[in-house]
Amino acid sequence: MAIPQPNNQARATYDAQLAAFGRLTDAAQWLAACQGEAPARTPQRIRAVVFGEQAAPLPATETAARRAEVGLEVVTVTDYPQAYRLGKATADAEIDAGADLLIPAGAEHARVAAVVMGTMTLTEPVAIVGKQSSVEDWKREVSAIRDSMFRARNLEGMELVESCHSCVLAALVGFITRAAQRRTPMLIDTPVTATAALLAERDNPGVKEWLYATTLAPTPAHELALEKLGLHPLHELGMEPQPALGALAALPMLLTGVEIAADA
Repeated sequence: MAIPQPNNQARATYDAQLAAFGRLTDAAQWLAACQGEAPARTPQRIRAVVFGEQAAPLPATETAARRAEVGLEVVTVTDYPQAYRLGKATADAEIDAGADLLIPAGAEHARVAAVVMGTMTLTEPVAIVGKQSSVEDWKREVSAIRDSMFRARNLEGMELVESCHSCVLAALVGFITRAAQRRTPMLIDTPVTATAALLAERDNPGVKEWLYATTLAPTPAHELALEKLGLHPLHELGMEPQPALGALAALPMLLTGVEIAADA
C-alpha cells in the first residue's frame, strides 16, 4: 500500500503568522498537514506503544505518561517471523480504537540501532558506538558492533533487521509503516525508533512525512537516522534513551504550540 502524503497546503497557511513563535509552533504546522486542515486540532486520544521482548517495568515512562494523560500500552514481542505483522496489527488496533497521535517506542539495546545505522551508512564501528562508562566497556562494545556489522554486510531492509535478531525493531518498522499508511501522525524520540522509521521510509517512501522528532539522544546512530530522515529534533535533553520518555516529556510544549497556533 502506498504511503499517502499530508496536505502541505494546510501547513503553508501558518507560515507567515506563526514566524514570531519560532519552533514552538512547528508541531502545529506539521499536525495541520497530517490532519489536512488549519488550524490543527488538539489530538484527543494520544497513545504510547512500547514493544519489548519482556514485560520489564518502565517507571520513568509510566510517570511521564500519567503526567501527560497519555495511554500507555506495553506489547511483548518474542517471535521474529511474526514481529513485523504484530507491529502492523497493533497500529491497526490503536487507530481503530480512535488514536489520533501515536508514540511508537521500543525497549531495545542501543547496539541494535548502532549496528543497523553503521551498516546502512557505511560508518565505522568506532564512529557509531555510543558513550560507554569506561574504556574497557567502549572496547567491548566496538568489538561487538564490528562483529555484528560483519555478519550484516551486504544486507538491506528487513534482512538487515533479521541479522540483529531484533523482534522489537521489526515490530516498530511494521507499526510505523502501518500508521503512516493510515494517515496517523507519530512522535519519535529514541535511536531505535528513528532507525525503525528510516527502515520504514526506505521501503515505503513518504513515511517520514508522518513523523515528528521530539528529542535527540547523545548517540551517533540517532543523529545519523534523523539526518537521513531530514528531521530536526525539538529538544536535546542529553539523557540516555528510554522508551517514549522524550516524546512524552515534549508533549506539553507541542500541545501548547498547537493552542497558540489556533489562537493566532
